[in-house]
Amino acid sequence: MRIRNSAKTYGSVAIALHWIVAVLVPAAWISGHLGDMLPRPSHDVGLFMHVSLGLSMLGFALARLAWRLADPPPAPEATKFGTWTVHAGEIAHLLIYGIMFAIPILGILTQFARGYGLPVFGLFEIASPWVGDRGFAHDMKEMHEALANGLMILIGLHAGAALLHHYWLHDRTLRRMVPGLR
Repeated sequence: MRIRNSAKTYGSVAIALHWIVAVLVPAAWISGHLGDMLPRPSHDVGLFMHVSLGLSMLGFALARLAWRLADPPPAPEATKFGTWTVHAGEIAHLLIYGIMFAIPILGILTQFARGYGLPVFGLFEIASPWVGDRGFAHDMKEMHEALANGLMILIGLHAGAALLHHYWLHDRTLRRMVPGLR
């Protein structure tokens, strides 16, 4: 397998970054939901896991975007539906990227608005630059959660579109991103 993308297929770096982010996003989402249900002593561990997954997702999403800019993806597969599907896919990708960056930023702002530091993988902590403000923290958390739920919906649509390409349109869209289907 090639490291870089070709005109027709994704390279191993793009594929690896895609699937790492594809695992981290739902893991962070699940840990956020489960963490809120944990009792107090375990809640702190759950929050630490959620923050760590969110920071990992942000880091890998940044790496993925940087790689995408340095190594452009192959051209989309032509379909019988015309170019509007290409534009819809581009818009969906832009939304996914934008929301993937907004969610952890809002999560960091939520931590700081609570007056808490940001634990960075247990290595060190970034102190909150603010005094705690419950109202602001609540608003940040609400936006963080709403965007996270929206991202999960978008990812579901993205996965559904990939399956539609594979099983109904019978093109190479999914095979280009799933190594075992090649």
